[in-house]
Amino acid sequence: MKKFWLYGLLLLIIALSGVVTLAQEEMELGTAEDLEVTDAEIEAAAEALGEDGFIGIVACTFSTEYHFTVADSARQRAEDLGLRVTMVDSEINVEKQINAIENLTASGADVIVICLFDPPSVLSALQEAADAGVKIVQYAGRQLADIGGVTISIEDADLGRAAGEYAAQLIVEELDGQASVAVLDYPDVANVVVRADAIRAAIAEGAPDAVIVGSYLGGTTENGLTSMETALVEHPDINVVVSINDAGAYGAMQALQNAGNEDAYIVGIDAEKQAIELIAAGGMYKGTVDTSPAKTGEMTINAAIKLLAGSEFPQNIAVPVTLVTADNVADFLTAEPTPEATP
Repeated sequence: MKKFWLYGLLLLIIALSGVVTLAQEEMELGTAEDLEVTDAEIEAAAEALGEDGFIGIVACTFSTEYHFTVADSARQRAEDLGLRVTMVDSEINVEKQINAIENLTASGADVIVICLFDPPSVLSALQEAADAGVKIVQYAGRQLADIGGVTISIEDADLGRAAGEYAAQLIVEELDGQASVAVLDYPDVANVVVRADAIRAAIAEGAPDAVIVGSYLGGTTENGLTSMETALVEHPDINVVVSINDAGAYGAMQALQNAGNEDAYIVGIDAEKQAIELIAAGGMYKGTVDTSPAKTGEMTINAAIKLLAGSEFPQNIAVPVTLVTADNVADFLTAEPTPEATP
């Protein structure tokens, strides 16, 4: 329960802060391939760091699987390449994040890799760091593009589209194109609305005969459970649920099970460990979309290397998304487990 509560808190804090401040169509986004580094760039980065320089990594928190994995993967990538790195847990605390930025700058960090959960409160500290010559790489958001920072972020439209397209595929291939669909969203959060809109658009395009009976509050397991209980009273024939995250989908699944509906199809987003296990078990949980936290961490260090080497590359980079289904779930089950620092 603690994990779900923490996930919900992070969803609200990070999303409400406006993770994506610029519409995708208003910027050119690079790809992971643009961040591939050469041996020469790695050598140049190490030389730029010198004897005392280092890369600072400031995580939003270690208390969720996603955020710990991003930060720890960045640390591991840097250390594997022989680059000095310091990792800090902000613990979703503004003062701790500001102190981390100031301390890293004062200690001689050449690059700060950071996740922002309350951008307005820390932008001035980051601007001071940038003015002092520290290079900034932001992940899980794009606010720092305005101060010259490199941004590396998943695109909510990509996540929603992947989930919606797979749900449409299931409807066409398994349900003869007919379905009563419920979408779990979070309408008060702008970037999550983008995700939900992409889900609905993909279903409408890929399974035009399916009926989306409604959109319901999700985001947390508790919300998903309550919303789906209500939805099933109004629409007992719901047989497909697509959620903006896995946490809300767990609650919807419980409500469907309580109602005796074991034949529904559920698709989520986040590729949490529980979702992976549910897909592997072969029940109603059919798919999820991997937000690529380990890849994101590696990409942040590649960006830091390119900055230190003085290379040219796109300022804003999109993180790739991966659909997880029964066809490839074994690849995720055999992946090395992620440690959780109570998160």
